[in-house]
Amino acid sequence: MSNIKLSIDKMVIEYKDVHWKFFNPFKRNICDYYGITEFIGKADWGFKYHLHIESSHETYLHIFYQPYHEPKSLKHSLRIETHPDYLPEFKHLLDTLYQNASSIWFVRCDVAFDIPSPITNVFTSSKTGRRMNLYEGTRYFGRKSQRQQAGYCRVYDKRKEQEERKGKKTVGELTRVEIVYKPDEKIPMEDLVQHPPRFNQLYFCSVLHDLTPLKPEKRAIVLAVQNGLMTMDEFTPHHKRTIAELLKSQEVVDFDSIAIEQWEETVLLTCALLCGRVNRTANDEAC
Repeated sequence: MSNIKLSIDKMVIEYKDVHWKFFNPFKRNICDYYGITEFIGKADWGFKYHLHIESSHETYLHIFYQPYHEPKSLKHSLRIETHPDYLPEFKHLLDTLYQNASSIWFVRCDVAFDIPSPITNVFTSSKTGRRMNLYEGTRYFGRKSQRQQAGYCRVYDKRKEQEERKGKKTVGELTRVEIVYKPDEKIPMEDLVQHPPRFNQLYFCSVLHDLTPLKPEKRAIVLAVQNGLMTMDEFTPHHKRTIAELLKSQEVVDFDSIAIEQWEETVLLTCALLCGRVNRTANDEAC
């Protein structure tokens, strides 16, 4: 489908070798300016220092510093978590961080595919055996404890979410498929445009328009998977082949092709805001 829009939701970025002599006054100034208090994380888990900023414009920035697993030193890794749209709000802080780090790396983000179709028509199934859980109309592929792991996926009615939570009216149906993109190795921020995510190996997605060719038994299988009652792995090879062939005759959502086409446009401004450089290919000059 050519009218599927790709976007990025929550993003995590890491700054390397941030010196304690910089971070200590930096966090004090943030606490004073925003009227917040630092939070000390649990020992041996995650990061030691946490700062959570919420501005008057309903934007947020979470700052993590000093992973417990890093050896004792005066320099430590620092991470930020925010929505890409909020970066301009905190650009003064981000510029200061960039100037006081040896490098900046992409860690993970939530990649969203907005499909202009009702959720009842959007069929999704895991190719790796992840069982789907259905909660309040949202389909989850993976446990809550896996929320930050690569490939965690949720599918929900974006139109309903916008109307209920934000009071924003949306014309037409809209389903969002949101998948965590976390590469095996962190990516230099300036090179991120070269690394669109690949999700076709993890999930199959199709927009259903006509199930009438299916016999009642096969139609029941599709509906059972659609509603999280069963997974495709639970059916015989014959049934799986039959369903797969039917779904291929519908509108298949090619996650990889959509990402390749829209990735650079989606992340270009984010890379420029965070590090002021973008390498479109390995041989390109930064621009």
